[in-house]
Amino acid sequence: MKRLRVAAIQMESVNANIPHNLDKASELINTAAKKNAKLILLPEFMPTGYIFSREIWDSAEPKNGPTVTWLKNISKKIKVCLGTTFLEADGENFYNTFILVSSQGAEAGRIRKQIPAGFETYFMAGEQGSHVINSEFGKIGVGICYENQLSFLPKLLFQQSIDIHLMPHSAPTPMSNIFFPERSVELFINNFKNISNYYSKILGVPSILSNKCGKFKSPLPGMPMFQETEFMGHSAIADSDGSIKAQMGYEEGCIIGDVTLDPSKKIKHIPDMYGRWSWDAPFALNFIRMTEIQGKLNYKFNRTRKIRALDISSDN
Repeated sequence: MKRLRVAAIQMESVNANIPHNLDKASELINTAAKKNAKLILLPEFMPTGYIFSREIWDSAEPKNGPTVTWLKNISKKIKVCLGTTFLEADGENFYNTFILVSSQGAEAGRIRKQIPAGFETYFMAGEQGSHVINSEFGKIGVGICYENQLSFLPKLLFQQSIDIHLMPHSAPTPMSNIFFPERSVELFINNFKNISNYYSKILGVPSILSNKCGKFKSPLPGMPMFQETEFMGHSAIADSDGSIKAQMGYEEGCIIGDVTLDPSKKIKHIPDMYGRWSWDAPFALNFIRMTEIQGKLNYKFNRTRKIRALDISSDN
């Protein structure tokens, strides 16, 4: 059994402005490091922003682009382990890629989002993988935003016997509409606020959630539940017994928590799931599948996507 001080950073990213977002993140990372955090999680697409039109490809990076270089430099300088996701161009494809960098500034591992959510399928591909990175702290399991809502992830993390669970998010607040009634919105928000606690309880390991805050607007008519809204914030740190060590509201900043890494606390039976979902989700969430099917077809035959990805990945 050992103790580890971790941090979750919550911030607003400016779409398509990687230098600005990295500078802002640097300040928050330094704040967490001064409080002796050793493992710091940043939100999904922290450097990229969260824009869903073809302009998102202008913020894509090659395998070892600005974000990866920045992560390695700052980790080595202040001796902390850092993780975030960025839009990676590789060959003809774009991926939502999580990278973890050790406190020595070396790449510990990277994971690509397996199942992009709804409108994301228009602009990036998914890729299957283990979702586990061997780190200086043990086995780190990673669920990138939407993946934490899906039943494949807790089963996979259980089978891999992870020691820590990281959840980088860019999760906006859904708006009530004909497909997603008010009661469903309430259930979704309540689930999100408690998801770090939920994962800690079903796996018996610490769970760290880092989300964006600020305004969000989806330009896609196929996702009426996310038109003009805001990111949900509520980043959280839960210990291996499910107790919440720290949680934010909607503001920017960072939270710190001391968590316990104790193999004896790991749950010994595979978690119960709910079909496609990792929780008893409202039926309205199944409408997201229609957008995913349309998005995958659009992405597959998009010639512009292929050209842009090849051009960016060749800069590596």
